[in-house]
Amino acid sequence: MTLFFCRIFRPLHVLMAGQHAPIRQVLRHLLAATVGLACVVPAGAAPIGAPMASAPELTAPALAPNSAPAPAEADAGDTLTTASPTLERIRQRGRIELGYRQSAVPFSFADKHEQPQGLAWAMCQKIVPAIQRELGLPHLVRVPVRVIEQMRAPLVKGDAIDIDCAPSTVTPERAEQVAFSLPYYAAHVRLMVRRGSGIGSIDAMRGLRLVVVQGTTAERLVRARQAEIGFQLLMARDYDEAFHLLRERRGQALALDDVLLQGLRTTTKTPDAFRVVGPPLADTPEYYALVLRKDDPAFKAVVDAALVELFRSGEMARLQGRWFQNPTPPYGVNLHMLPSPEVQALWEAGGQASPQASRRESRQEAHQEAHQESRQE
Repeated sequence: MTLFFCRIFRPLHVLMAGQHAPIRQVLRHLLAATVGLACVVPAGAAPIGAPMASAPELTAPALAPNSAPAPAEADAGDTLTTASPTLERIRQRGRIELGYRQSAVPFSFADKHEQPQGLAWAMCQKIVPAIQRELGLPHLVRVPVRVIEQMRAPLVKGDAIDIDCAPSTVTPERAEQVAFSLPYYAAHVRLMVRRGSGIGSIDAMRGLRLVVVQGTTAERLVRARQAEIGFQLLMARDYDEAFHLLRERRGQALALDDVLLQGLRTTTKTPDAFRVVGPPLADTPEYYALVLRKDDPAFKAVVDAALVELFRSGEMARLQGRWFQNPTPPYGVNLHMLPSPEVQALWEAGGQASPQASRRESRQEAHQEAHQESRQE
C-alpha cells in the first residue's frame, strides 16, 4: 500500500509545487478525499493481499464475527504450534515428509511398486492423523522420502524429512544431533553367515572379512573388537549392498540387528543357505525409535502421545503381528517372530504414559520458552 501511494502521489506533488494555483487546489481536495477513503476501512473488509474466500487456508479456521476462541484449548493449541518449528513447517507446506528405507524388512522397505511398507512406516501412518488434529488440517499430503543410514541425521536436521519412519537405534551420539520418540522395539546385534561356514561367533572371524553397514550401531560394536580378534571390515552403503557382499562370498559374515538379519535372510531366494549365529555383541539391546528434529519438544510430545495410544489400545501388537507373523509383501514370506519380553516391556511401559499429560507438559514448556524469550527481548 505504501509503495502504491508513493507512485501515485509523487507526480501529484510535482504538480502541486508548480505555478498553477487552480490545479493545486483541486489536487489538495483529491488528496484529502483519497487518504480519507484509505483510512476508513469497514470492519469486515479483507486487507490487500488477503486470500480469497474460496482459497484454502493452512492456518486455523477463521472465527465468525464477534466470536471469541475457547480460551483454554485455542490458546494452548496456538502456543504449541507456534513453539514447534516442525508443526509450523508442516502447516505452511501442507504436507509431511516421511523417511523410509529401501530394504529394512520388516520395519521399512519398498514393495514391487516402490511404495513404502513395514511396521515403522505403518506406525507413522497412525501418527499423521494426530498431527492433522493438532494443526486443524482435514487434509495433509504424505510424501515418502527414501533415506540411507548415513543421511538420516542430515536430512532431519536440514528439514528435508519430518519423521524418519525406519529402524533407528537410540544412542547418546545420535541424540546430540536428533531427537527420538518413545522406543517401540528392542533388538540385538548378531552375525549372519552362510550355512556350513564353520563360523559360530565373532571370535571365529580372525583373518576373515566381516561386512557391516556404515553408520549403524553394529559398526561401532565390531570396530571395538576388530583389533582384538583381527578381522577385516567391508563397509556397505545399505542393507541390500551388505547382504549382496555376503551372498557373493566377498565377506564371510554380516553384522547387524538380529531382526533385520532375519528379514534379509527370509526374503532371499535361498533362505536356508544362511543362518544367524552367536551371542549378541552387546549386553544390552538396541532400542528402536522414530527420529525427529532436535530441540522441538512440542512436536515430540504430539508423536509420543500418538505412540502411547498405539501401545495402550493394542494396535502396536496388531501391527507387529501383521508384519512379523504373516506373509510379508512383496516376498510372501513369514518371519514367524513373536514379540520378545523386552519388546513387550517397552510397550507396557510406554502404554502407562498419559497422552493428555504429555500434551500439558509440552504446552507448559512452550509457555516457559515464550516467557524466557520475552524476558530476553
